[in-house]
Amino acid sequence: MLSKELFMHHFNLKKIFFLFTFIFSISLYAEYEIEINFESGFEFKSQQLLIETLIKTNSKRKIEKVLISEDWIKNYSIIQKPFQKKIFIRIKNREPILVLNDEFFYDKDLFRFKYDKSKNDIIFVSAPQDLAEDALKIIARCEDSVKIKTIKYSHVTGWDIKTDKFLIKFGKHLTEKKFQNFEDTVNYLFEIGKNPSIIDIRYKDGAAIKYGK
Repeated sequence: MLSKELFMHHFNLKKIFFLFTFIFSISLYAEYEIEINFESGFEFKSQQLLIETLIKTNSKRKIEKVLISEDWIKNYSIIQKPFQKKIFIRIKNREPILVLNDEFFYDKDLFRFKYDKSKNDIIFVSAPQDLAEDALKIIARCEDSVKIKTIKYSHVTGWDIKTDKFLIKFGKHLTEKKFQNFEDTVNYLFEIGKNPSIIDIRYKDGAAIKYGK
């Protein structure tokens, strides 16, 4: 998340004003005035870089070319009022679910876009790229029960999920039975008020629970 100080920063040369509605006004080289509405909020460093790039842009065509090149933008619209040098841009961000190998964000549709180091409050995954879908599946099935911090895949032990309370071991293969065993185990532990250090779901007939370090 960008700092409040960066939010309130004013560019002296080209007048960028930040409003709490996430709307920016920019004066461009060709005396265009552009208003940008970040509908999804202001959370990426890439958004700040976009504003700095648009300052140097002098035509509507070039503005659109810049927007198309930004992989974090899910969709956008550009409206220019007739006979006025005023352009309105609406931008909707992609919403990342995880960061894979400190390189790429992934959203719920498995769309990959560059990780710009702007978010730390997100699940970090270490795994081969072709297993990104499995990582999303783990998050979808487990996030209602636990707060996931990291997910790691090893060719030896399989999936290890670190939560804020314990470690979950799923093994190499993810199955519906394993997810059901996990949910049943977590519900049971909640009922009896126990906090394990490891929940091992690699067993066919249930789960192994370890307490202590």
